[in-house]
Amino acid sequence: MVNSGERVTRRRVDTRQRLIAAAHEVFLERGIRDSPIELVCERAGFTRGAFYSNFATKEDLFLALFEQQNEIRAQRLRGILAEVAASGVVSDMSSVQALVVQVGKLFMTPLAEDRDWYLLCSEFRSQALRQPELRGHLARAQAEFDQRLGQALVESLAQLGLRFVIAPADAVHVMVGMYEMAMQRSLLEEQASSAVESYVTDLIPRLMSALVELPQG
Repeated sequence: MVNSGERVTRRRVDTRQRLIAAAHEVFLERGIRDSPIELVCERAGFTRGAFYSNFATKEDLFLALFEQQNEIRAQRLRGILAEVAASGVVSDMSSVQALVVQVGKLFMTPLAEDRDWYLLCSEFRSQALRQPELRGHLARAQAEFDQRLGQALVESLAQLGLRFVIAPADAVHVMVGMYEMAMQRSLLEEQASSAVESYVTDLIPRLMSALVELPQG
């Protein structure tokens, strides 16, 4: 039997998730700055009171969305890595490169196609850089995602008998930095999505393969 406390908790979780889902839709359509809280509430089917019982500000709502989307991406990477690790055989550096390129393409292709999400993150990052109270929250959320990403990579590489040649955190920073640069250039230069897709599914995976090695012995 479910008690009243559990019902309240479930209802609160459901309300929070519906607000996050509505925010995702509205933010993608209008951007964060031009998305009024009232519209998010209307899309979710709630009042402003429901919003403020779950989030202090619109920025808090985006951070919750940011963390949720990062978790989805981290889980997708873990699934890809587990599948490749289970079927892959590593015997020399040529096979290492082939496996790493395969993982990179599977993971990076959806990211290359998701320009709207990149724009949202860039908009929020620009705002956070000007506001110290947001900067700390975003830095922690990004650090948590980087840590999960690095851990997933380390565990999967270990299953294949591989390891990074540099610190895992540095490897993640290199890959994320190249992805950011590719997306920014494609938008500034108005390149077709196929151009950035080629960049992040070819160059970045090949770079990733240069960051791993077969331990000696």
